[in-house]
Amino acid sequence: MHDSGRIVIIGCGSFAKELIIWMIDSNLFKDIESRLYFVDDKFKDDFFIKNIKISSLGEIKNFKPFQNDSLYLGISKPKDKSKIVQLMDSRNARFESFIHPTALIASTCSIGRGCIIFPYSVCSDNSNLKEFISINLHSAIGHDVSVDSFSTISSFVDLTGKINVGKRVMIGSGARFLPSVKIGEDSLIGAGAIIFKSIPKGKTAYCQPAKIL
Repeated sequence: MHDSGRIVIIGCGSFAKELIIWMIDSNLFKDIESRLYFVDDKFKDDFFIKNIKISSLGEIKNFKPFQNDSLYLGISKPKDKSKIVQLMDSRNARFESFIHPTALIASTCSIGRGCIIFPYSVCSDNSNLKEFISINLHSAIGHDVSVDSFSTISSFVDLTGKINVGKRVMIGSGARFLPSVKIGEDSLIGAGAIIFKSIPKGKTAYCQPAKIL
């Protein structure tokens, strides 16, 4: 149980609001009704989810966390995540991971700080998630898969065995990967793409079979 200090969500877009509802429904947080806050550079008005008030603490660029704050990264864009974490780390922020209770995590899986794992996802044997990785609903991280920091995996993605995903990669919903391919850092994988071969750094891949831009 996470039972003390403010719970601060970084961001207030769709992903952040999904994160908040899964946190509320998880029953992992004591007295969450009185502890939820958010910071965002665009949205600054308090709002309600399930009659729970989510109070604004202002803009991300001006936010200075308290020592006992627990921060959760509700941002999906990989490059934005990297910039925000760099800023918050300079202010001694304490980021936490959130793993929904319905996610299946192998005992041999390694998960770094600040990761967000939504319901019904799977992280299999010897998989390795670095830092600040977001995994949405019903996605599968296969055996011996490595996902580097700040990458985002959308819903219903299938990363089969021994795949290597670089930093700041964005993977669209329903994408599927054959075993042992490598996805270069800063790449974008389109929704529904089927990846048969490795993708170079900074490239966009889409369609079935995948074409590289």
